[in-house]
Amino acid sequence: MFYNAKQDLDYALAFTRTYQSEPDKALREAKCLALQVPYVLEPIGDEDLIVGYMKHGFVGFSPQYGGSYTYYYWDDRVVEALDSIRDTVDESYIEQIEQMRAFWKKENTEAKVRARFYEKYHKQIAVGRYYYAVCRVAGMNVDLKLLVTEGLPGLRRRIASLSAENGDSTFYDALEMSLDVIADACTMYRDSAEQMLCDPTLCERRLHELTQIRNNFAWIKDNAPRTFKEALQLIWIYAVCSDLMNFGRLDETLGSFYANDVRENRIDEEEAIRWLSSFYKAIIRVSKVHDSRIIIGGKGRTNPEEADKLALLFIETSKRVIDVVPQLTLRYYIGMNEELMDKTLENIAAGAVYPIVYSDETVVPSVMKSYGISEEEAAKHWVPLGCGEYIMEGCGAATPNTGVTLAQALDVVLHRGYDSFTNTLQAENMKDVSEYETFEDLFSAYSEMMRVPCEEMAYHEQLNYQVAGEESEYLYLSLLTHDCMEKGKGIFSGGCRYLCATSEIFGLITCADSLTAIKHCVYDQKLFTLTELVRMLDANFVGYEKERQALLNAPKYGNDDDEADEIAVRVLNNISDLHTEGGKQTNLYRYHIVSVNNSGSAERGKVTSATPCGRKAGEPLSNGNSPSIGGDKNGLTATLNSMRKFDASKHVGVVHNIRFNKDLLKNQFDKIKMLLEIFYENNGVQTNLSSIGKDDLEQAMIHPEKYQNLIVRIGGFSARFVELSPIVQHELLLRTTVEEC
Repeated sequence: MFYNAKQDLDYALAFTRTYQSEPDKALREAKCLALQVPYVLEPIGDEDLIVGYMKHGFVGFSPQYGGSYTYYYWDDRVVEALDSIRDTVDESYIEQIEQMRAFWKKENTEAKVRARFYEKYHKQIAVGRYYYAVCRVAGMNVDLKLLVTEGLPGLRRRIASLSAENGDSTFYDALEMSLDVIADACTMYRDSAEQMLCDPTLCERRLHELTQIRNNFAWIKDNAPRTFKEALQLIWIYAVCSDLMNFGRLDETLGSFYANDVRENRIDEEEAIRWLSSFYKAIIRVSKVHDSRIIIGGKGRTNPEEADKLALLFIETSKRVIDVVPQLTLRYYIGMNEELMDKTLENIAAGAVYPIVYSDETVVPSVMKSYGISEEEAAKHWVPLGCGEYIMEGCGAATPNTGVTLAQALDVVLHRGYDSFTNTLQAENMKDVSEYETFEDLFSAYSEMMRVPCEEMAYHEQLNYQVAGEESEYLYLSLLTHDCMEKGKGIFSGGCRYLCATSEIFGLITCADSLTAIKHCVYDQKLFTLTELVRMLDANFVGYEKERQALLNAPKYGNDDDEADEIAVRVLNNISDLHTEGGKQTNLYRYHIVSVNNSGSAERGKVTSATPCGRKAGEPLSNGNSPSIGGDKNGLTATLNSMRKFDASKHVGVVHNIRFNKDLLKNQFDKIKMLLEIFYENNGVQTNLSSIGKDDLEQAMIHPEKYQNLIVRIGGFSARFVELSPIVQHELLLRTTVEEC
């Protein structure tokens, strides 16, 4: 299709004028959405059953489009478009574009966060070599069951009722306007399907499908959904218009619709899978690999029997539509339908990476404790978002916008405040290592140094929400987040019940194993001094292989070794407590840590110096809560025992990667299932399971053209192996493959 740069620039100018013309933030957002949505919606695809796709413009409104949020602006794309047509437009048009550029460079919401942060800390953003912060509103999970139960007209009635109860306000007016935008999108797709039906070359099957698509949109525009297909389409068009990228407990949301359709002979399993497959393909097209969660199973569902029937179809769909998204996730609990676990492991044995499995037996009590809520509320609402951070579905926020690399932080402590990889000062007033007479002295210095970045990052997380709330009401999120409409306030303007944030920790086990090695070799066995150890690290162990072997042979997490595991627990508890303390200095409900990791364990390892655990400079860091590369030597049971020693209430999300030999799961299915279930029922949190041979990964690196569909689990997301950077491929190759149980 011919690209029209002038058309995109005209739209950017129109969006800017709309934004500038309305001072009220709620009405401004509604008017901007009314302009944005019809412009960016894409036509019905030739094979679509579930319809809707959006291509954003150079400027717009979104929770996290392209990594930016609220009112975003992409200057490089504007410049590129203008340069392509500069010779075809007059000077007055160019001047309009230049004025728009100058306006948005200061007015985009991320720029405002940065400016506000500078006012407090006199630097552009909370960032250092070992910690960072970004701007976005990510991972939102709204109450989609409310959407499909009420439909657009039911939501309109709720708005009218609450407006009458609380008094008219522009907030309620804007909510009504935002529903008009979705209804208009339904009308557009209804009319488009109607027009496509006039094509005389259509086959009978496509005629039937387009008729169904037309009828679905015609109905949901003015009525609550009656059928599974109508409900699924309403969810998707709402997600498209709002940039919603995580879908929560869809078996609970859609289970009754599917069950009713089966009872009324309106649908069978194969037809349902066909429509779910189209839903999957719509998610794949958006290509948000760190998001796109669908949750099945778990406690707290209204009708588990109905929900489970649909959950099994989700598992089957993930087996047939093999891709990196959606991230299908099973919540395990004692007494659940065994077929769900069996089908999950059958998928993994067949080479899929979904479903991911979480344990309600562990997570529900930990969420109760960390949130201070009842078991009923925790069971009903907790879901993992994006890479695995927990959020309270339909009543919370938990944007993961900050992170800290613990292994790099330890390097800074060992080098008197300098990052040895770049030789840049990161922390002032640090002691020389010769002054740390005991292990406790060293750990105390490490802990105290982490206090400042934790406070900075907490403030940044608060600011991220605060500025978003000042700029907009986030109408689509607020519509389906409880307490917002009841209070008459947007989700980030005081409407959200649980306004939380999360910080990612990288290299947790690398840091823990390093501290264990220091304690064991320096302070306990006195094989060498800490000063001598730092000299070895700076030499990347060249000339110190004997000493490196002593460090490598020190106790390691992942082997059910109490000494190593206790330090790992201590490191996690320490960084958790520091984040909690930082969060208490803000208006956040909670500021939690997660250890879910994505490709960062390999990417950050590439720029991290040698570490005391024996790891050389540039090698991967540990991923999530999984053992360091090569650190687990006592088998799967020992690794699982180490994993379950953490206090699950000290975090809101961890990743445990387990890769089986490609034949092991098939040959020892019952044994592995029993072992995993014991883990889930005894303080085990989560597993990312895969069944891929190391030889497959090696061959994929040599002959990538033969392995285009090899999907691998990285940490908090999955990817096609051949599309990963060599750094990440190498890290995956080095991970332990479980050869026997």
